[in-house]
Amino acid sequence: MLLCAASCVAFSACSDDDDHAVTLTPSIVVGTWDVTYAELDGQSADVPEGYIYMTLRADGTYRTVMFSDYYVGTYRLQGNTVVGTTPDPITEYYRFVRLSGNDAEIDYSNSEGLKMKFRATKRR
Repeated sequence: MLLCAASCVAFSACSDDDDHAVTLTPSIVVGTWDVTYAELDGQSADVPEGYIYMTLRADGTYRTVMFSDYYVGTYRLQGNTVVGTTPDPITEYYRFVRLSGNDAEIDYSNSEGLKMKFRATKRR
């Protein structure tokens, strides 16, 4: 029984480590991230440049554009997640699940229930 309990603890510890494999810093996230691929409800599509992007500024403000809609507000870094809050207030979560140079995979969600998966590239 002790071995089973130890195994459960080890597996749950590994899962937590995987969730926080990416640690964000201001120097990593500040800039404009262009979404090149999006997935919603199992449907995926390549995204033309300029249709979906987020701009994170050094002063802690941000702007997200999704087609003809946009959100503005302030953000903070929380481990591997950019947490943005708009004046409405809507809370947006950009969880960086993979980061390789200027390329990222991001799980997006917001307080209104929208969930999407993005592939994004930071502008140079």
